[in-house]
Amino acid sequence: MHSFLSRLSDSMPWLDTSAEVLHQLSEPLLGPNGPAGVKDFLYGTWLDHPLHPSVTDVPVGAWTATAVLDLLGNEEAADATLKIGVAGAVASAITGVPQWFDLQEMEGPRRLGVLHALLNTAALGLYLTSWAQRSRGNRDAGVATAMAGYGIAGFSAWIGGHLSFKLGIGVSNNAFEEPPEAWTDVISFDELPDGELTRVELENSPVVLLRDGDHVYAGSATCTHVGGPLDEGERDGTCVTCPWHGSVFDLRDGRVVHGPASTALQAYETQVENGTVQIRAIPS
Repeated sequence: MHSFLSRLSDSMPWLDTSAEVLHQLSEPLLGPNGPAGVKDFLYGTWLDHPLHPSVTDVPVGAWTATAVLDLLGNEEAADATLKIGVAGAVASAITGVPQWFDLQEMEGPRRLGVLHALLNTAALGLYLTSWAQRSRGNRDAGVATAMAGYGIAGFSAWIGGHLSFKLGIGVSNNAFEEPPEAWTDVISFDELPDGELTRVELENSPVVLLRDGDHVYAGSATCTHVGGPLDEGERDGTCVTCPWHGSVFDLRDGRVVHGPASTALQAYETQVENGTVQIRAIPS
């Protein structure tokens, strides 16, 4: 199935034009100069989890209920769940664009994300048509249109699952690190430059260190959003800004100060023993 979607993506270069249009439209809101509070909300920074996957449960669940209730002949309940699904689909679209926005350098995910969006839009259009048909008393046409929309939405949901679970879009880039739980030597204190971000490599866990006078702060060197190298970012006090998309993390505890990241960094306790900086993971 992976090869099928890869071939599908490769066969649709026209999706790049749609991607460029969508990117330009969303740039003022989601770009580097977009309002931080709005971005934090849409990405799910406040939730400590991407917002989009949570919202998608609403249209998928509601429209599944619509299909079942239509088959059972429960017209009033079917119409109600259809409308709930429409509202959820709009919310899903609004929260889905941020998930996709920062994938412009990844051709396959970028194209599949646009295809996912176009299919969802088509499904939403069919459900809106079904709503109108039902309101006019054209029950059979309304049910048939909704069933067509459900099929398209299901295929689109499968693509969304592929993006998340096969390609790892929206998954924390720290998820498979193995931070040391015991005190581990990382660098001589004298070799650690004061006020600069310094990267050290541990097995399966790159770490960024910040010496601030006699204090040392440490966290994962990999941005949880799309994997940017935080040691190449900008420092502001104990905070570091990812050089790729501008996520801001506080190295004192790893928390996300501003998105697009929605998952905290792995943070570390630090100490200096016999002139050597040691770290160990702070339990998450």
